[in-house]
Amino acid sequence: MTACKQKMSPAQASKVLQRLCMACVWTLAVSVCTLADFVVYRLPGTEVTVLLEGKTKGVGQGVFEYTHPSLGTLTFSHQSALIIKAPTKTEEYRRLFGQARQEQSFDGYIQAARFAIRSGMLDEFRECCNAAYKIQPDHPTIARLLEARKRIKQPLDQWDKCEKELRESVPLSSMEIARSEHYLLLHDTNASKVGRRRQSRSQSRLELLEKVYESYFMKFALEGEVLETPKEPMKVVLFGQEKDYVSYTQQRDAGLIGALGYWSAQDNVAVFFDQGTTGRMKALEEHSKELQRNKVRARGTIQAKDAAYLANTVDLLVKLTREEDDIEVVSHEATHQLAGNSGIMPRNKVALRWAHEGLASYFETSNDAGWGGIGAVNEGRLKSYYRVSNDPRRADIGLLVCDGLFDLARNQQQEAEVYGQAWGLTHFLMEKRFVELMGYYRKISAIESSSGQVTRGDLVKLFAESFGDLRKLEREWHAYMRELKTDLDRARGQ
Repeated sequence: MTACKQKMSPAQASKVLQRLCMACVWTLAVSVCTLADFVVYRLPGTEVTVLLEGKTKGVGQGVFEYTHPSLGTLTFSHQSALIIKAPTKTEEYRRLFGQARQEQSFDGYIQAARFAIRSGMLDEFRECCNAAYKIQPDHPTIARLLEARKRIKQPLDQWDKCEKELRESVPLSSMEIARSEHYLLLHDTNASKVGRRRQSRSQSRLELLEKVYESYFMKFALEGEVLETPKEPMKVVLFGQEKDYVSYTQQRDAGLIGALGYWSAQDNVAVFFDQGTTGRMKALEEHSKELQRNKVRARGTIQAKDAAYLANTVDLLVKLTREEDDIEVVSHEATHQLAGNSGIMPRNKVALRWAHEGLASYFETSNDAGWGGIGAVNEGRLKSYYRVSNDPRRADIGLLVCDGLFDLARNQQQEAEVYGQAWGLTHFLMEKRFVELMGYYRKISAIESSSGQVTRGDLVKLFAESFGDLRKLEREWHAYMRELKTDLDRARGQ
């Protein structure tokens, strides 16, 4: 995506912000939730509502406080916000874990572990696995998890070689190297403050990558497949400015123009930029600053309360949006890289686009879901799925699994809708037909890219050999999709 060249007016920025708010569902994990609720806040003077999940407490007549785990506390009036009593992810996890502990149930702990990893709660996931191990240490699921953990912890080789390759791929003297357990990051970013935390962008990016890495391998192990882990560090480039990323990307591949990040299978490098430097984010931040100035000017007037509510909420929104944009892009592209380095979809084989994008979308956390974890229900993808499934010209499953739908897409909107189909089918197969899906991945990974003999009919036939009658599978898939709910629907009790 190229940077916005013209400064957005406050009115234009407000419209962008409102569209953003309408899509935002924040499902924020709170470490200690003695009283945790969903807060529906309506921006003053608009019909825009924002859903926040966190901790609330009354502080006076008609007033309550909402606390975000890292960004601080906001004060709302009951006239401007509605509290919905519903269990948060942390509370639901504690219920599942407590029930398993009371019953000393191995299966109960595994159920809680699945919930935890779906919710991005890795500490809680480990807690469940440890508890299950104490009950049945020789269970096949435990054996897989232990083997996956062992492979994840194996020291990596070739750090110096990979650093040399990475520096040669981006020959800029301003770039620095940062390392984590499994990643080598070339970057030119600075420290940034998010709420009460001040952390380098490189460090926060490495922490996010490591979270995706562990979640990816442990999810597969939990469901029945221990994957091969990379033997070398994963190479990543992070540009501090969007303009530098765009310039670098245009030189490498004009087809990548507009991409917010990508993984290059050829040189095995994932490339990103700081999402806070986009034209949209700069406009939103400027709009937020103007609202802060309005708040100061309104002190002592009848508009002071509404001005403060709006300024503080928009400030929180902008900060969260920046974090969530990073999470969405990184979780998606890092999954592409892991799939190409773990035997699922080898880099030197045929890469079916629907399979690659479906898997990456399944593991991604959308910017309308906070850290939703693996398999979170993405509202945008779900809407795209329905747009295609309701179109008789594009709804055929065979057209999807031979990549025909991607080839038929005539613009970015249609391509985004196909992503929704790929996400939906992968979601269904991961949750309901995991064993067959792993067999299918092995079959497509065995296709030699140099053969040149694979037709669309061959690809549809291969898919049918893996899953059986396509019409029956299609009916099961669509029935499954009708039951999926976003976190917003869950909070509303729909």
